[in-house]
Amino acid sequence: MIIEFTINCIPPKHTAQGSSTILKNFKTGKFFIGKKSNSKAIQAKTDLMAMLLPHQPQTPLQGALKCEIEYVYPWRNSEPKKNRATGYRWCDTRPDADNILKQFFDCLTLLRFWEDDSQVSDLHFSKRWGNEPRITTIISEIYQ
Repeated sequence: MIIEFTINCIPPKHTAQGSSTILKNFKTGKFFIGKKSNSKAIQAKTDLMAMLLPHQPQTPLQGALKCEIEYVYPWRNSEPKKNRATGYRWCDTRPDADNILKQFFDCLTLLRFWEDDSQVSDLHFSKRWGNEPRITTIISEIYQ
């Protein structure tokens, strides 16, 4: 089975790792690491879940999986025209690829695209700036 879709949107730049802070439990007085309920990361995750929901499979994928994910961010205002003429440019700024994938995979797991993200055995991820902001995803079962 193959799940393939493109979400035409500006990919979120806020990740769960970027919004963690030390909070205090008012009942017990103990400190813990968490996120404020109004954090941008929580809003980004909620938005991402809403965008992924229409592509949710009826049953979770089984076995080893291959994932190809591409994040295309809109051009920065300061991007020179010669770079824009190429159509895309590799994104070498924050957020980090591993943090993007952690949040994306958490959403896919919650929406039951698969049983667990440990099933992903072959992963290809790219992030870049381009003319058409989007998130492109291809998930396929690997038959052995």
